[in-house]
Amino acid sequence: MAKYGGSLERGRRLPHEVVAPPPAGDLSASERAVQAVLRDLVESVGGRFDRGPAIPLGDVGLLADYFERWASERAERRDGGRVFLGRPGFWQALDDLYPLQDPNRWDRLRQQVIAELEDRGWRRLAPPRGSAFALPD
Repeated sequence: MAKYGGSLERGRRLPHEVVAPPPAGDLSASERAVQAVLRDLVESVGGRFDRGPAIPLGDVGLLADYFERWASERAERRDGGRVFLGRPGFWQALDDLYPLQDPNRWDRLRQQVIAELEDRGWRRLAPPRGSAFALPD
C-alpha cells in the first residue's frame, strides 16, 4: 500500500517513491470496482505521475460507499457513538488503491465525496473543514 507521506512537501513523492497500485487479485470486489473507477479518472488526466491537474469527479456514490466502509473500519467508540478521527486522512483511502505522485490531486474528488457523506448524516466535529467526523449509527 502507499506510504503516508513523501520526501517532498504535503505528501508529494519523488517518482521512484510512488508504489504500484495493488494487484486487483489482492482486493475485495468492492475495492476492485473503486480501483477501476480511480484508474479511469486518473488516466483521463494524464496518469499517476507529476503534479498534473486535479482528478475529475467520478461516481461519487460508489466512492462514498467505499469511504464509509474504510472510515468505519478505523472508527472509534466515543460518548456512545462512532467517531472517525481523520487519521489517516481520506486521501489515503484513495491512495491505497491508486497511488499518485502528488496525492493532493485527490482534493477536489475527496471534497465532493465528503459532501455526499455529510448528506448521508456524517457530522464534522470541527467545522467547517475539520477532518474528524461523527458517523451516523
